[in-house]
Amino acid sequence: MSATIPTQIEKCKGAIVATAIGDALGWPNEQRSKNKSKSPIVNDYFVEWTRRCSNPCYHNESILPGEYSDDTQMALSVARSIIAGNWEKFLAEKELPFWLKYERGGGGALLKAAKSCDKGVLLWKSNYTRDYFNAGGNGAAMRILPHVISYARIPDIAALMVDVIKDTIITHGHPRAILGATCYAYALDYLLRKETVLEYSELVYAVIDGQNKWGALPNPELFGNWLDIADQYRGFNYTHEWETVRINMIKQLDFIKTSLKKGLMLDDTKILTQLECFSKANGAGDVAVLAAVYLASRYANNPSLGIKVPAFSFGADTDTIASMTGGLLGMLSGINWIPTEWKAVQDYECLIQIAELLLFDNIKETTKADVLEAKAQESGWINSPIGKMRPIGKTTVKNGEYAIVTITKWQTALGQTLYTKEMQRLENQPYPSENQIPLLHKSAASISIQTPAELEEQQGQFVLNTAVIDTLLNNSQFKKNITIGKVLKIIQALVKNNESVSAVARRFEVDEAMAELIKSCIK
Repeated sequence: MSATIPTQIEKCKGAIVATAIGDALGWPNEQRSKNKSKSPIVNDYFVEWTRRCSNPCYHNESILPGEYSDDTQMALSVARSIIAGNWEKFLAEKELPFWLKYERGGGGALLKAAKSCDKGVLLWKSNYTRDYFNAGGNGAAMRILPHVISYARIPDIAALMVDVIKDTIITHGHPRAILGATCYAYALDYLLRKETVLEYSELVYAVIDGQNKWGALPNPELFGNWLDIADQYRGFNYTHEWETVRINMIKQLDFIKTSLKKGLMLDDTKILTQLECFSKANGAGDVAVLAAVYLASRYANNPSLGIKVPAFSFGADTDTIASMTGGLLGMLSGINWIPTEWKAVQDYECLIQIAELLLFDNIKETTKADVLEAKAQESGWINSPIGKMRPIGKTTVKNGEYAIVTITKWQTALGQTLYTKEMQRLENQPYPSENQIPLLHKSAASISIQTPAELEEQQGQFVLNTAVIDTLLNNSQFKKNITIGKVLKIIQALVKNNESVSAVARRFEVDEAMAELIKSCIK
């Protein structure tokens, strides 16, 4: 009896739901998840766990069974941007800045790019381009599924690749990030259009054969200015680096192709180790897609197991690899295979609706009708940069003896669940002494430093606000090369000696942008 091939709409629904399932299963096991439990337990179902959070101040947050991380949050952000129209502008100006208010588990590069967007500047056009072009993580690859779905009815692989690159470079600049995203998009698109049974290893062969499409350097006619900046600030020949990454990916795909021939004798841990899933590069975009292609190829006939393997591969980037593997397996197998207990994933109905909306020709009009229907059924809707949303619950948790964090649960008009947080210092409580200040997060208060020069007509007051603190702490040079003593000397040079920013930057071997930022705090 021949197997039933899912329809395209079933595939798209399966892909987006399985993306969230893999994310939710893998998130508590990811090393950077801040899970308070240090004892990993393999389960076939979602679990509740406790996350140690530092924003807006240190507190413990309960993550409910099936709740997902930034991987799915960002995929939904991209989907809303496509639905809104002029998706690049909407993503950079609305979605990414607002995401900072409800993000869960965002990586450093993604957070830095979102904060730059919040200031109205794309990161590659800012003063932090070197860090940007070093960003090769999977924070872009994990969110590009909605682009593939939006092209389902208009097959145009070249245009799809352009949109994926445009999306990626908003936050990440290294070839590992971009090629990870384009390769993943190509694999998803191949499975979307597959109308016959997928042969064993076929996906790997298809991705290798499509390397000229997903592996092509960004078109200079479309990305010329960006490529010029890449060559200027990255410190190496960008085209050469791109080709180096692409060739390495093909070698790894050949390794996967050869390994799959072993069949039942395969050792997933050994394969994932060879693919760098347990190395320092485990969060790279190319690593994530290579692992996902391998796992989707091996477990095409058992998608549930295919998602669980990466979700419980402790030491790997469990949430993203499981999420991307889920995307591929869902795009191959549709939605009917998903176990009942996994349909408890956060925002299941919303995910289904998003997939449907992305497939409509008149996306905007259909979305408006759905939003109006939702608003008619409930009250309390307010405006937000990403559309209507309403509060549906609140909880409070303590930050030691000095503050509480109020966590507000929201629902968007399309049904997504968001959590925002606000800190309040407890009344009638003394402000913490100096040795207790680390209990409070950097954004909980501003810091004011006055020098002896303050005696001269109150000149020399140095004030740090939370935005500046965040910018400094996210600067790689600040993290690695600057001591408190050096910062104080820079302040002294700028305040007392009235030295220029460029002179201070040269003398103390720091970025001019950092010196300028420090100078801006002098009042």
